[in-house]
Amino acid sequence: MKKKDRILRAGMTHVLLFIFFGTIANAVSPKIWREDSQTAFLKGEPDGVSLTREGTVTLAPSYKRVADTGEDFVWALSVDKDKTLYIGTGNKGRIYMLKPDSDRAELLFDAPDSATVHIFSLAIGADGAIYAGTSPGGLIYRIAPGREPTEFCQTGDRHVFAIVAHPDGGLYAGTGGDRGRVLKIDKQGKVTALYASKDPNVVSLAIGTQGEIYASTDNNGLIYRVRDQGDADVLYDAREKEIHALSVAPNGTIYATAMAQSGRTEGNGREQKRSDQSGATLYAIRPSGLAMRLWNTDDPMLLDSVIDPDGTVKVVTGKHGRVYRVWPDGNATLLAELKDVNPWVMIAAHNNAMWIGCSGSGEIYRIEKEFAGEGQLTSEPYDFDRVSHWGRVSWQSETPAETSVAVQTRSGNSEEPDDTWSAWSEPITTSGKPITSRPGRFLQYRLILKTQSEDATPMVRSIKLAGLQDNVHPRILRVKAEADLSGNEGENPEFMEKGVWKIDWTAGDANDDTLIYTLYFRSIGEPNWRLLKDDLKTSHYFWHTEAVPDGTVEVKVVASDRLDNPIELTAEAVSAPFEIDNSAPTVQLHNIRQIDKKVRVTGSIQDAATAIHKAAYSLNSDDWKVVFPTDQIFDSPIETLNFSIQNLKTGSYTLVVKAEDALGNVGVGKTVFEVK
Repeated sequence: MKKKDRILRAGMTHVLLFIFFGTIANAVSPKIWREDSQTAFLKGEPDGVSLTREGTVTLAPSYKRVADTGEDFVWALSVDKDKTLYIGTGNKGRIYMLKPDSDRAELLFDAPDSATVHIFSLAIGADGAIYAGTSPGGLIYRIAPGREPTEFCQTGDRHVFAIVAHPDGGLYAGTGGDRGRVLKIDKQGKVTALYASKDPNVVSLAIGTQGEIYASTDNNGLIYRVRDQGDADVLYDAREKEIHALSVAPNGTIYATAMAQSGRTEGNGREQKRSDQSGATLYAIRPSGLAMRLWNTDDPMLLDSVIDPDGTVKVVTGKHGRVYRVWPDGNATLLAELKDVNPWVMIAAHNNAMWIGCSGSGEIYRIEKEFAGEGQLTSEPYDFDRVSHWGRVSWQSETPAETSVAVQTRSGNSEEPDDTWSAWSEPITTSGKPITSRPGRFLQYRLILKTQSEDATPMVRSIKLAGLQDNVHPRILRVKAEADLSGNEGENPEFMEKGVWKIDWTAGDANDDTLIYTLYFRSIGEPNWRLLKDDLKTSHYFWHTEAVPDGTVEVKVVASDRLDNPIELTAEAVSAPFEIDNSAPTVQLHNIRQIDKKVRVTGSIQDAATAIHKAAYSLNSDDWKVVFPTDQIFDSPIETLNFSIQNLKTGSYTLVVKAEDALGNVGVGKTVFEVK
């Protein structure tokens, strides 16, 4: 009956394996690849999806290219109360305007300079006029509604990187070239220098909730607080080189994007701050100067920030064209990745949308609040270590009405996908279905999210994929046998336990199967192995050899993966030969000869198997004194003794000689003699 039960259980095991892995039943334990966090999903390539701070995947906001100015760079953006977007460009010093619901950028201003000119900054004044800062030349132009553009003022510096409009009708400008300055400009264009920094460029300005001006620099990454009276103090000194953009929240918190490397123009030759940073940081700074590194990115370019009404901050990076939404607790959502886009500047649009201006193309993009119709997340390839057969793919998701989730997979044997990989599988639309890609070492998945409603998105919380490696033999790298002279199997060296050998080995399994071991032994010259111990789950064994005859033996270790496989694979290895010796040395004292007041002792020590290790004598139970053999080296199972005992008085003596072999076995010889 028991045999029948075993057959039934084995049959059920194979049925279950078939259900999960199709026809492959090489191993019981599959390897599970699971991704369920933002960190894991960020290793992949998002396209039209957001990776949220909660660790889920959703559709990203839709975005599109709205207009192309035809220029090389978009340096500055500004929006008026009528929702018209103004675009400052380079290299020809032109300003374009993009009216609401239009896809054509109209030329508004063309700088009169014949040389290369950049519009680095734009602001809309209290009078509704547009103010534009230029480089080089350091001019500020005024473009009033319905009037011809005019030169508003000359700053006296090379670059005008930032302009902010004050409610009183004046302007503040951040300039650069030799010394970065903060300028105040009244309604008539009169320029007053409020502060000159030691850094060459003031690259960003923001007005605080109390009317103070915050100014940031490159080279040394300083943030100044400047007042109308002209006094200034350093609010924060960042370890990064450049504070690229500033924005102020309604509660007074200053948000600063900091970059390890300066992204601006040439400096003034002064010493720059050295930075060992390679990424960029978003700082949150209180008006008191208390600063917190709110969020970090490995992207070297953190270019702009916009504060949302809910208190979160949107930031845009340069390397991958990514837009993140950062919460006050420092958690962030990857909102969107703009494919093949090189953003430089970002500004809020109406209806919770965002305008993006690009460098290197002169294009304008708009990120909407509505969801894109489709998005994908392509994972990085996952290494299953060996060629594997695939099980099933399953995922946890939420799919509101008119939304869906599907998964595709592909596989190959190279770390980077190439033309040797399988094609993408047909989309799998139901969680728990088999993976149809061919066997391979590497596997990759692609999540496909879709919606037919711009207000609804599916959400994926986790995905897991199962792979089953072809079973391979375990390996035993070494087997070592050594006498355990520490006593009590290594637990208490105070109590010596003779005849114990520690057998240990190093083994492994490429499938990560659990290994179980069987030990055998035999004397040298014997053809057959004898069982020593089976079903061992540790990689060592203490062998008590008291019942084993003395002689040279070897031990064989057999490793099996049968605990994790219906058909076991094994490996074996044999130790180097070693001596079993549980017999004490024989000590014989042949002759005691008196010469005056000393005696000369001759004798021999002999062991059945191992070399003599040491010897000593005691006279009348006195302290032990070391003796050496006649050749002065204990290195043989047979040694001769010839030693003298000096300064003896007349009387009877008991001489005891003890000898210890290499395995700790101790033998004793005794004799009684008279000194006359």
